[in-house]
Amino acid sequence: MRPILLALLAAALAVLAAPPFDLWPLALVGLGPLYLAARAVSPWRAAGLGWLAGTAANLAGLSWGVGLLETFVHLGRPSAITVTVAACVYQGLVWALWAGACRLLARRTGLAWLVSGPLVLAVIEATVPFVFPWYFAITAARAWPLAQVAELGGPVAVSALLVLINVIVVDLGAAALQRERAARDLRVAAVVAAAVLVVGLARAGHVAWARGRAPALRVGVVQPNFGIVSQEARKHTGQRYIEGLRAVTGELAGQGAELIVWPESAFPFLFDRQLTREYAPGHPWELRPPHRGRLLAGALTHQFDRPYVFNSAVLFTADRKVAGIYDKNHLLAFGEYIPFADSFPDWAGRMRARLPDSPDIEPGAEPLILVDGALRVAPLICYEDILPAAVHRAARRGPNLLVTLANHAWFGGSGAPRQAAVLAHLRGIETRRDLVRATNTGVSTIGDALGRIRGASDLVEIPRDQPGRPTTLAGEVRLVETFALGPYTAPVFPWACCAGLVLAAVRARRRRPS
Repeated sequence: MRPILLALLAAALAVLAAPPFDLWPLALVGLGPLYLAARAVSPWRAAGLGWLAGTAANLAGLSWGVGLLETFVHLGRPSAITVTVAACVYQGLVWALWAGACRLLARRTGLAWLVSGPLVLAVIEATVPFVFPWYFAITAARAWPLAQVAELGGPVAVSALLVLINVIVVDLGAAALQRERAARDLRVAAVVAAAVLVVGLARAGHVAWARGRAPALRVGVVQPNFGIVSQEARKHTGQRYIEGLRAVTGELAGQGAELIVWPESAFPFLFDRQLTREYAPGHPWELRPPHRGRLLAGALTHQFDRPYVFNSAVLFTADRKVAGIYDKNHLLAFGEYIPFADSFPDWAGRMRARLPDSPDIEPGAEPLILVDGALRVAPLICYEDILPAAVHRAARRGPNLLVTLANHAWFGGSGAPRQAAVLAHLRGIETRRDLVRATNTGVSTIGDALGRIRGASDLVEIPRDQPGRPTTLAGEVRLVETFALGPYTAPVFPWACCAGLVLAAVRARRRRPS
């Protein structure tokens, strides 16, 4: 039972380190129990222990999946539980492959876990597709000095650093208990880990200096606190939603906000893509009282002569002109489109009938930077901010601010919105840009180019089709222009880890006595 208990302890420590608990120092020892258990058994048993730990961690951390599937896909409770458990068992493969591969390399080649542990996890997290992203990096993403390595390799680089620290801590503890001097390889690994932290802090200092010299922009986030609003409810009560949005937008404008952000699909009706200006003052759909700031609003958009509907972010200038429209590139299966609809139209029709909360959405073609004067904003809609590759594509186009528009009402009061916020702010480190996140019911955040969350709203749980009282979040961001490595190095980082792993294994095999 001892190895099994150690594996379950590792799962518990990882869950407690991650949001919503945020006991991030546990991330420095969270994988230690699994490492202790796996290094003393066969590769197959190590993989089994890793699978147990990974599945348990996912079941605890992603328990909100049941409610999401019930609300979003309208599955019954038994089906929602089955799908969630299956997804967690699948994602447990990440830790299974990590523990099994490291133990196999140690047995066959003599490669130390100090080398294989970080490299193997980076490769696996980058190659195994996630159903719900749950990088080990989430356990320490709030510890911004540790997370600076994300500029080099994204979340998998943070995961790799955490694994290295875990192995060092366990091995140093074992040496201390046996009153032995730490081995040379262990001392070298400790120096490497310390060097990564020092270089990361030095780079953070440079970014903070550059950020301090960048132009400041006062931003305001409108959190309307709508529950899940059906298309039918939008038709009949949409005017109430607009009036609430207009009122709090005026309050933020009065506080000096130069950019005000509405979350995903906050505008309750379809916005005509052919409009070049906002609705005129006095119009029932007037968006805001007159002020000299910009407005970035989430809306479903369409053209009257075409059947397509887009999930969009619309930027309005201070003089009420439409500066540009970005359409969401990465759509959510079953929420915004039905997979395999062309191959199975009858099945797709039945599924669509069960999902009345949103129409079929047409995806945007590519990332787009919305420009108004000195502002070059890269809009991200829904979960696009937790997809590193999607953000890196946008960042390579030269924005000076990232803004997310999302609707997290589907998650209710679970830990999912806090997990999404922590993962998203790693994009700030990778791109060295400030990140503003406007969500429908929280958690809305304002963060900087060092990955620090400088302002956050409360999470609000609202009943379906019922508007709550809107809240706001205000703060200052900087339009940072400094060059960032992440959009260019993060895509190749796993390949570099794979090459390094192969070279290290070959070298260890040759040095190993016959």
